[in-house]
Amino acid sequence: MSLALNINTTFSNTRGWFILCLSSIALGLSVSKPLMALGLFGLLIVWLIDGNLKEKIKAFYNNKTALIISSIYLLTVLGFFWTSNLEFAIDDLRRKLPIFFIPFYVSGFSPITKKELHLLLKVFIAGVLISTFWSLFVYLGGLNINIVDKRDLSRFNSHIRFGLAIALTIFFCFYYFFHSQTIKKRVLWLGLSCWLITSLFLFSLFTGLVVFVITGVILLFVFGIRASKNSIIFSSILVFIALFLGGSFFLSSSIKDFNESNIPKTISEKPFTKEGNKYRKDKKTEESTLRENGYFVEKHISDKEFSDAWNNRSDINYEALDLKQNIIKFTLRRFITSKGLRKDAEAINSLSLKEIKAIENGVPNHRFLKKNDISIRIQQILWEHNSYLEGRSFNGHSVLMRWEYWKTAINIIKEDFLFGVGTGDVQDVFNEQFKLNKSRLENKYRLRTHNQFLAYGVSYGLIGLFWFIICLFYPFIKFRLYKNYIYFAFLSIIILSMISEDTLETQAGINLFAFFNTLFLLRLKENITN
Repeated sequence: MSLALNINTTFSNTRGWFILCLSSIALGLSVSKPLMALGLFGLLIVWLIDGNLKEKIKAFYNNKTALIISSIYLLTVLGFFWTSNLEFAIDDLRRKLPIFFIPFYVSGFSPITKKELHLLLKVFIAGVLISTFWSLFVYLGGLNINIVDKRDLSRFNSHIRFGLAIALTIFFCFYYFFHSQTIKKRVLWLGLSCWLITSLFLFSLFTGLVVFVITGVILLFVFGIRASKNSIIFSSILVFIALFLGGSFFLSSSIKDFNESNIPKTISEKPFTKEGNKYRKDKKTEESTLRENGYFVEKHISDKEFSDAWNNRSDINYEALDLKQNIIKFTLRRFITSKGLRKDAEAINSLSLKEIKAIENGVPNHRFLKKNDISIRIQQILWEHNSYLEGRSFNGHSVLMRWEYWKTAINIIKEDFLFGVGTGDVQDVFNEQFKLNKSRLENKYRLRTHNQFLAYGVSYGLIGLFWFIICLFYPFIKFRLYKNYIYFAFLSIIILSMISEDTLETQAGINLFAFFNTLFLLRLKENITN
């Protein structure tokens, strides 16, 4: 107690700078990596200038929570001693420093007050809102940029990290909505929540949307059944059931729609086009099983006539890349096939200007022009899955490539299951395993796990993975944080992101996790937000 009072008194002169540095990180998480780095460097300067270093270090080592959450970094340090790729290992040590240093710095100061924590949360919310409004500005043509893939509207971070930040901010806004005392403030927070949810759809942030929905359903169920009023419990259960059934119906309808559209269909065979050119007929044509809306993509093609007709209507050459960086002739073949047409000049001349533009933008199916982005994404995943099962290329298809990464990671873990391959050797070992498995992935797509849990299993073995899981869940269980809405929301989003992404392998992901995990958990004795 005396140590805490002493720290509070001693550090009061630099308190403003301390909060300013944390605010810089909070804002930088969504709008500026340099601002984020500046905040981290500023923490170091404030920590040093403030003095009493011995007491700060002692405060850190006396804080069990700070030790646990920062010990994740210890795995990275230990893994350095049995790695052979020192260059990558050193880079990994550098990138993951915030996991150790943020709790180290923050624990040396007096606890974050309720007012300070809410300031930091609102700074973060402001940063995310700035990012979404800027993306909207670009979407509406503000920078005169041709946006082909809406995920490119994430201007400051990857679309994955952008989606996660938006999802987290929505739950922060919900928190302030329920805790606001005036109608005006409630309307404000509700309006911001609605805009942020809309932005997930508008900018096609599929991962962020999935994480938001799953977390929302979990929170609704957990906190709904714990409510004091039976009416709230009953209403929460009804909404939970409705959301579950609605989601299941939407997914099953999408699958049914895809399956029905891909029932094999035939077009009557003709030897010649209307212009008198032959349709190609060879082994590839006869054996190919690739279909689009049930029609065979590799059949009924008159190559020269088809390519000449396309080149007469488009500025993008038949052999060039579309705006999504796929070879446009393949996109074109799929699009024409999806309409049940033969690949000849007649089909090209029947295309509207809107359809020509869509093909140039990489749209492979005419049905996508009438679907929303979420339905399109589900249809794409199902198409990728079919292609994978039939032995065709899945290069560039993110969902199926993840499956390949996960299988490869599991094979690696089986070989070094106790201690893993070390901090720096992950990509090297993956490359070797890809060759051993004769993977169909092209070299540019031979990446790492895209699953944080498997990443720790590969790097540090089952021992390291077990400790990583303890560091994530021990405070949550020990301090009964399943009763705390705001930390529950944060942890759910982080855990869900780690299933499909290497969240702690990028600067934005590392800082998002380290920053909020530290702020929330080091306020345990004050119930985090209250």
